[in-house]
Amino acid sequence: MTDTAVPKATAAAGAADSSTADATSIARFADIPWATLAPGIEMKVMRIGEGTQRYTVMNRFAPGTLLPKHHHHGAVHAFTISGQWGYLEYDWVAEAGDYIFEEVGTVHTLKVPDDATEVAVISFVIDKGMDFLDDDGNVFHTETADSIVEMYFACLDNEGIARPDGVLP
Repeated sequence: MTDTAVPKATAAAGAADSSTADATSIARFADIPWATLAPGIEMKVMRIGEGTQRYTVMNRFAPGTLLPKHHHHGAVHAFTISGQWGYLEYDWVAEAGDYIFEEVGTVHTLKVPDDATEVAVISFVIDKGMDFLDDDGNVFHTETADSIVEMYFACLDNEGIARPDGVLP
């Protein structure tokens, strides 16, 4: 193979024909803006997951961030890029380079240590969304691939930031 002859990836059996659709896509990190969801909580939606209910987001959480307890409807893959974070229900703290897998049905409360010295940056791939729970265990918000992108775009709109073209379907 020469430097100029790079084979194109082919689609898996049953997937779209690679002659009509690329089998590989790219979202340029710099082209996807951060949206502020709340003070100290920012997000980039990297992939919406149309039709799959699997979406990919990147979050930045300031030291001391505490998210509401939540129940996952599907599996979650998390990769820690920088900082520290964990769940109140477990005795570990993830650090840069750590990969976390969460089984279907897990319930936990994300917390960034109050004494963390840097923002926690985490990439999440989330299947089938989650329910956020109040102190009594009642669902007060359900997040799905559709609702997360709606919230992301609404936050960008509120901040006067143009919606990106690079979010993958």
